[in-house]
Parts: sequence; structure tokens; C-alpha cells
Amino acid sequence: MKLYQLNLSPYTARVRLLCYAKGMNIEFAEPPGFRTDAYKQVNPVGKIPALELDDGTVLPESEVICEYLEDRFPEPAMRPADPFEAARARLLARMIDLYVIPAMSPLFGQLQAAQKDQQLIADGVTNARTAIGYLEQYIGEDGFAAGGKLSHADGALIGGLFFATSLLPLFGLAEPLADTPKLAAYWQAIQKDAIGARLIGELGEALKAAMGG
Repeated sequence: MKLYQLNLSPYTARVRLLCYAKGMNIEFAEPPGFRTDAYKQVNPVGKIPALELDDGTVLPESEVICEYLEDRFPEPAMRPADPFEAARARLLARMIDLYVIPAMSPLFGQLQAAQKDQQLIADGVTNARTAIGYLEQYIGEDGFAAGGKLSHADGALIGGLFFATSLLPLFGLAEPLADTPKLAAYWQAIQKDAIGARLIGELGEALKAAMGG
């Protein structure tokens, strides 16, 4: 199998977490351009990630890919066995997709803008703080997102919180998790997990390269 992905993407980070946790032998490949005709031959949507199966079939969308990998390779389990904890894991990942990352997305274009849009920045920071607050209500208090051990939800949270803690301080929010103590404790704990630390390191190196560092 081949995963089209970039280390800087929070969406592909969650898929890599499953691959690492399950010890899977999957080729990681950069896509031949976003939304280009060449890449649309692989994934008609033109986005990452996309998982190419051994028979050439391609699955797009990180959530779908994670569900597929979990169903096909169920050990070790990356979906909590308890129904409520499984629902909580899905909810946290969904909140990252629907609220946290979309709130921060407009800020990326302001990083190297010659003239900053101060209203856009203010709105982005406010919306991000609100979205982060949603997570506080549901985050696990034992060092993991849900279920008391590493799950697919941690992959989603790592990507979202990495950018929250890396990006928002550049726009004046020095401590993005100051108002969310449970989430702040989670962020400290997940960095001590071997796979969590690996993902955060990859995201950090990719961001540094993208910023010309």
C-alpha cells in the first residue's frame, strides 16, 4: 500500500499514527501536486491523504482511511472498545476537523503576507480559542484522548494542537491552552508517548522547513 501524504499535514499525521502503532509497512509518498491533473488521476478530489491499496484502488479522506486500516488490521486496536469511549474518540477527531483546523486555516495565509489583515487575524484567533474550548469538555484525563490508551483520536488531536500551539503565538496568543487546563495536561502527556513524540517531531521539522528554517 502507498499513502500519499505530507508530514506537515495534520490530516495525514493521524494516518501515520495508526501506521506506526500497528507496525505497518506502508510506503509514504508525496503527491505530484495538489489538485493537479496528475494527482487527480490518483485522487479526483486532489487532496491528501489518499491511500492506494495493493490492487490500485484509492481511498481518500483521513477519517475513512483510519477506519479502513482499523477494520483491516484490528491489532493492536486503535479504536476504544467501550462504546462511549469510541464515540468520544470520534467526537474529538470530528471537532478537530470541523472547528479547530478551519478556525486556524485563514491564519496560514497571513504568516508571510506583506500586509497583515488584522481583522482576519483577530477573528481567526478568537474562533480558534472558542474551538479549542470545545475540546476541553471531552478530552480524557489520563494522558490520552479517550479510552485510556493511544487511539486514532490522538492522531487528530496531535495535528490540531501542534498547529494551535505553534501558530497562535505568532498572532499574539502566547498561551493557547491557558484557559483549558485538561487539554494542556493532555498536550504535555502525549508528548511523552513515543508515537506521539514522533509525530510532533515530524510536524515540527516539516513546519521549520516550510518556514525556511
